[in-house]
Amino acid sequence: MRRCSLGRIGLSLAFCALGAAAPARADYIVAPDVVVFCEPTLRHAVSELGTLWRQETGIPVRVFVSPTSAELEQISHRARSDLVIGEGDALAKEAIDRQLVKPETLHRLWRNQLVMARSADWPTDLAGIAGKAPIAIVDPATAVAGSEGKKALQAMGFWDAISAKSVGVVDTADAAYLLANGKVRLALLYATDIAANPGFAVADTLPAASYGPIVYWIAETHHALSPNTQKFADYLAQAQAQERLRRDGLEVLP
Repeated sequence: MRRCSLGRIGLSLAFCALGAAAPARADYIVAPDVVVFCEPTLRHAVSELGTLWRQETGIPVRVFVSPTSAELEQISHRARSDLVIGEGDALAKEAIDRQLVKPETLHRLWRNQLVMARSADWPTDLAGIAGKAPIAIVDPATAVAGSEGKKALQAMGFWDAISAKSVGVVDTADAAYLLANGKVRLALLYATDIAANPGFAVADTLPAASYGPIVYWIAETHHALSPNTQKFADYLAQAQAQERLRRDGLEVLP
């Protein structure tokens, strides 16, 4: 029994020595792909830039979308992510406070606008339809588009009429789906949703002063693995990328 115990100790020491000799995590070869988490309404714009980046560099960009709060939870559980593009200063602060992103890499990039959308072949406007036909509105309790959209519609004097006949949804993707399938006459969307759907047109623009700014930021996560993370972040700030982002409905911040 004594020799058996010593043998086990010797085997354990051997494994420890092998573990000590193994390369640290940073020494492992990792895929060059850049993994990006971003808000759902930015899928089209970021994916389009990722495609251009791959054409120029040969390096793939993997884009995964979910609301910023969900992105941060995934990152906190070590989901693979090199860059996160989030919405709102409050969640940017949370990402820093929870040590999910590197503070020195966080920059405010773009601003989105809220618009009332219609089908391109179905002319109508907000004043003519409010309270008379269903309009898809994001639930104010579930997303920024809903809470800020409510503020804007209240400021314009339309909220009571619209809410009485509205179809509540959880995000603008659902609102866009209902509009595309003829289930509603109008839908409250982001400018980026309009740009991503050729069959949509702007029925009315909500005054920018009537709701809080919808701003997106970018940051590198603390456990980013791709050696090309910063290169793709820099690419997003180049003039060519910024011009394309404007066409995708975003205002580029200075």
